[in-house]
Amino acid sequence: MTSSHIRIAADSVCDLPAELVDLLNINIIPTYVNIGGESIPDDGASLDRSRFFRDLPAMSSLPTTAAPSPGDAEAFYRAILDDGAERIVSIHVPEKLSGTLNAMRLGARSVGEARVTLVDSLQLTFGIGFQVWAAAELAAQGAALETILDAIERVRLHTRVYAIIDTMEYLRRSGRVNTLVASLGGLLKIKPIVRVNEGEVTSIGRARTWSRAVRRLRELTLEQTPIERLAILHIANRPGAASFLEDIGDLAPSDTLVIETSPTLGAHIGPGAIGVATLNAEWRH
Repeated sequence: MTSSHIRIAADSVCDLPAELVDLLNINIIPTYVNIGGESIPDDGASLDRSRFFRDLPAMSSLPTTAAPSPGDAEAFYRAILDDGAERIVSIHVPEKLSGTLNAMRLGARSVGEARVTLVDSLQLTFGIGFQVWAAAELAAQGAALETILDAIERVRLHTRVYAIIDTMEYLRRSGRVNTLVASLGGLLKIKPIVRVNEGEVTSIGRARTWSRAVRRLRELTLEQTPIERLAILHIANRPGAASFLEDIGDLAPSDTLVIETSPTLGAHIGPGAIGVATLNAEWRH
């Protein structure tokens, strides 16, 4: 089965920039952010990221987030199939953290499960993005389904996503990562360093100052060399992301991306965070 028949799909939590999505003919289904009584697609256009994160601290109640509906998923898949695809590889936010994968599963049943291969990325933000990127490149080259799925697995195993969280307040209020919040107790002034792994967000360290946390983030990044692809992540903290990129300039590939994460994820983490997603070059071996 060649590239003209295999299409790659994902949800908007993957954080791939629009130019890559267009270049590689990737299909993205949006998740939703609920603000007041309004449910807004997190599609990069309907919700202004900069304004959302600027306004977030003053909101009287935290926005909630939602998966696409099974009906959304069915319509999404039908449009791809009607466009000539024979098979879809659909890569999504971890089932442990979101109802998205289940909604996509129900949508796939409506169009014929044999035509949709669902993948739990077990990652967040560009940890998903790296998997989608590699899969789409292979699909464009005419790779077989088994080759694409094997590459997704190898990329996942060689990807690391780490972040420094500026404040625990949003995680505490969201209730999405109870074990993390419990492990840090009431120490809300520390700077937690977290890792996304096997579909879970876990604490791997804590620092009393931002500079110490950044130093540890650099050490974690260094451990992943040789790095083939790198994304610097942030939530309303482009200066912090730019400073970190400058700090690791000796490690960063020339095409390193600086990405503001989606409001779907950012609503649970809050402004100020920075992070890094690395793909070790050994995934190709």
